Amino acid sequence: MRRRRAFLVALGTPVLLVAIACSNLAPSGSRPANSEAEPVGIALVMVPAGEFVMGGTETAEALVAAYPTSGKGPDYFADEYPAHRVRITRAFLLGKFEVTVAQFRRFAVESGYRTEAESDGTGGWGCNAGTGKCEGRRLHYTWQNPGYPLADTQPVVNVSYNDALAFCRWLSKKEGKSYRLPTEAEWEYANRAGTRMRYANSDDPASLPSFARAIDLSRHARFGHVQQIVVSPGDATAFPAPVGSFAPNAFGLHDMHGNVWEWVADWYGATYYAESPVDDPPGPPSGEMRVRRGGAWNSFPVWLRSSFRNWNTPDSRCVNLGFRVARDL
Repeated sequence: MRRRRAFLVALGTPVLLVAIACSNLAPSGSRPANSEAEPVGIALVMVPAGEFVMGGTETAEALVAAYPTSGKGPDYFADEYPAHRVRITRAFLLGKFEVTVAQFRRFAVESGYRTEAESDGTGGWGCNAGTGKCEGRRLHYTWQNPGYPLADTQPVVNVSYNDALAFCRWLSKKEGKSYRLPTEAEWEYANRAGTRMRYANSDDPASLPSFARAIDLSRHARFGHVQQIVVSPGDATAFPAPVGSFAPNAFGLHDMHGNVWEWVADWYGATYYAESPVDDPPGPPSGEMRVRRGGAWNSFPVWLRSSFRNWNTPDSRCVNLGFRVARDL
């Protein structure tokens, strides 16, 4: 009963919109009450303190049966267990949207920052127009050229974990407030928004198109990884959508499933859930990989689940990987 009450408290807390992101995402004069304009245009939603069960909502065997085309066995899902109680003890602010190309451009121009894809001589990942496949690393692929037509309102990609931290440091200094990446626990709590389903809005993978930019299964019935998928120019679901194009979850957060993978703060630990503290788990104290969450525009439904965990080295960059910011109250 205590867990259930915590959920109700969280869901009953009003969502506060702290800032408006881009002028073309909301009509003029539509700024809600209790908001303040942020010069960089980062929209933040207040996520209330609360309690939830983190990790797999069903057995690994049930997931194998639910996603038969993935070809995965139960061990593939082992790091989602054990499901465990987590308490987020303090409300925090989280980006309503993923950081956009326009917002990242402002950071790069004002600070002179060059991403790791630009500065380390190896480049990033991109979509090859000739083959229709994602490839990398290639020197000419960066956040400014992911190999597909780029719009200011799309989420930025080809940014490493270190690039995301650099953006947070710049924004913190510029605004005089403390911006950071969310922890993995904060991210899953915010993603679920009080639910215990596979996805925050549904249990059914067929419902994903209503709230997530993900792979079109009518075009890509055969399971494959990013470099194996052939993207057709006529595929309306190819590439990231402008942020906010799909329905939000119950907390008012958009694109927590799909669009682009999102870096979170934690080191990755395959067995961390077995030793995770109840209150505000920070993740392992060290590691080799950083966690990323949520799935992307070219991800299959099994990867978009609220409990699914993925990881990369901190210097990784890809055509489907971005981030959103968090801020302490």
